[in-house]
Amino acid sequence: MARAVLVALLLIAVVTGAFLVGRSSVAQPPTAAAPQRIPASYRAGFEDAFSGFDGGWAFSTPYIVTLRRGGSGITYRFARRWPMRPGIEYRACGRGVCQRRR
Repeated sequence: MARAVLVALLLIAVVTGAFLVGRSSVAQPPTAAAPQRIPASYRAGFEDAFSGFDGGWAFSTPYIVTLRRGGSGITYRFARRWPMRPGIEYRACGRGVCQRRR
């Protein structure tokens, strides 16, 4: 009987330890005291991708975008964008976008 209790306690200790180790390995969200830092490479990619489009992006508005190859270390960049409007039909037209009212 004492041996069964000892095995049960040992099993509980192992499971609890594994749980705590697993929880400590999860990245914690940044706090106000420790703001999240954006790596320079990410910031440079963001600036290259959105260059020419500073501001002017509307929330909850779908866009049609065309992409071009990016520069050094940047896979793609936005070449053009069109906000989609209700009642307009869009389709690919050569290298652009054609539109007409529905």
